[in-house]
Amino acid sequence: DTQVYQKTFLGYYYKDPSQGEVQYYDENGKGLLNLPYAIDRGLSSSWGTPVINLPAVTREGYSFAGWYTASEGGELAGMAGAEYDLTATESLNLYARWKELTFSWNFNPVTARGNSADSVVRGLWSGFVDGREVLCAACNGYLWELERQENGQWGKTACGAIDTSSDVYMFGFGGNMYLLNGKEYKVWDGTALSDVAGYRPMVAVSVPPAGGGTALEQVNKLCGQRRARFSPDGTAKTFTLPEKGLASVDYVRSAADGSDVTGWSADTANGRVTFTTAPAEGTNSLEIGWTVSGDTAGEIRAMRYAELFNGAQDSRIFVYGDGTNRCFYTGIDFDGLPRADYFPDLNVAHVGDSNTPLTAMIRHYNRLLAFKLDSAWSISYSAITLTDGSVTAGFCVTPVNRSIGNCAPGQAVLVENRPRTLDGRSVVEWRSSSSSGNITGDERNAERISQRVDETIRSFDLATARTFYDKYAHEYYVIGADGTALVHGIEADAWYVYTNFDATCLINYKDELYFGTADGQLRHFSDDYFSDEGEPIDAFWESGSMAFDRDFKRKYSAMLWVGIKPEDNGYLAVTAETDRKSDFAEYSFTTGDAAGVPEMNRIRLKAKKFTYYKLKLSNNSADTTATVVSVDIRVRGTGYVR
Repeated sequence: DTQVYQKTFLGYYYKDPSQGEVQYYDENGKGLLNLPYAIDRGLSSSWGTPVINLPAVTREGYSFAGWYTASEGGELAGMAGAEYDLTATESLNLYARWKELTFSWNFNPVTARGNSADSVVRGLWSGFVDGREVLCAACNGYLWELERQENGQWGKTACGAIDTSSDVYMFGFGGNMYLLNGKEYKVWDGTALSDVAGYRPMVAVSVPPAGGGTALEQVNKLCGQRRARFSPDGTAKTFTLPEKGLASVDYVRSAADGSDVTGWSADTANGRVTFTTAPAEGTNSLEIGWTVSGDTAGEIRAMRYAELFNGAQDSRIFVYGDGTNRCFYTGIDFDGLPRADYFPDLNVAHVGDSNTPLTAMIRHYNRLLAFKLDSAWSISYSAITLTDGSVTAGFCVTPVNRSIGNCAPGQAVLVENRPRTLDGRSVVEWRSSSSSGNITGDERNAERISQRVDETIRSFDLATARTFYDKYAHEYYVIGADGTALVHGIEADAWYVYTNFDATCLINYKDELYFGTADGQLRHFSDDYFSDEGEPIDAFWESGSMAFDRDFKRKYSAMLWVGIKPEDNGYLAVTAETDRKSDFAEYSFTTGDAAGVPEMNRIRLKAKKFTYYKLKLSNNSADTTATVVSVDIRVRGTGYVR
């Protein structure tokens, strides 16, 4: 469409050099002044030239390219909304130019789509799988392998579907990664994720055709598969298996080369295998494998946590956390190798009474410490001789403390070689009182170390709290369900309180601290960041009410000195509060890294006639940092408190 904008006639004008522009006639031709003589021959018309805003137009399938002075060629008058002056001519036509839209498609393959609406990161693990170092996360119904790329960005690859409705515990064993979540027991070999199938134990050897033989390995709780080796006599065709009521007979093989033997039929009800031709005489020359209906694998899958222990070695896996006082542990196979898929039927330890659940286990020196809601126990390895003369591994459970234990499932951690647990609204550190270093039966082993943060920790529901020890920063974390975290700095022996710390699990990976969040994110936690994604971190430190060893005296302080670590972008605000005054001015100062040594700052802060003094330090900026190395307060007495 074309729209014509017309100029407006303003009237006739005559230019008088002494009077400037003088209008003699208006736009209607009405005379405004009497002309002194016939100078009307010098009159000229005047036209209004409005400035217009170029309109916006649309056309389906095209993008607007601008207004032009001609349909082809011409000059660009402007884009939509631009101002345009019509001074050039009395009327002007403008033409819209269009550019046809074109599209290009990029198809990116989707590795996986979450099969759960729950986005909470339920577990993190790092270690070596199939000879390479990996970082894995359990979130949104999947096990993910995370990889930091060269550009600093993170990529993820789905390893397989898992249940992430609750915490997922992962551990490495035998070059693979295993996980427990209370419903599943799975293994990831670096390529495929699958259920742990279970090792087929050799339950008997030297079995004659009529049955019997020597019992060897216990049945496996993880599966219903069994095998036995028979010694044919050269004449018998029917061989009796150790069990009846079988689900199937799976194979008959030569024990010498593993080749399959044919020409046999199975009677599963009576547990017999009949050959058309009697096998040749031999000792343990024939291996028969079968499967029974039903197993107890559910007892293993119900476990939530695991700990590696075997006395002086880590060759057995202890699993626990099903709400009972039981723990099951793995065994050694027929070839003498430790396995994660073999839980012998009798490999179970009952810790304490059955009324209270086993909540945590942790290895300490050559003992395995086991904690319950109200007690602590020690498990030690020893060899046991059975009634038939055979020797097997045994684990003895002895009491350590009958009143203090652990209330947070799976949250026992080792801090500077000392176990820590949560119990009685407190952090308990377990210390050895023996020369061996082992924690044995002595009530003095348990020491409460959270007195200074007692008020805060009492607000926690410790049964749902998370704990972690950052061995690189030497900091111990206790994280509540509301995002409040208590952090114990070991080197300074100081407690810090973090708020809005949405960490569901933490991990040290390549010497750095990472944590998973409730909204499915992996975040890096480091002192290198001055802010929390651009938001200021409101850091505040407050001393207790200090009496300076003179509660009965009034005091006067005129100044104090604050030593700051030399760091670029350093900033600190300082103020105080006394029992006489709470609105002292706030003093602040900045620091730099030029000196390379701590900077001492003198602050003139006068406090009079006080008994108790409280120092306050803060930093709530998004682009600064501060590390206080020393504070000295000048105080003198002024008399006795009245």
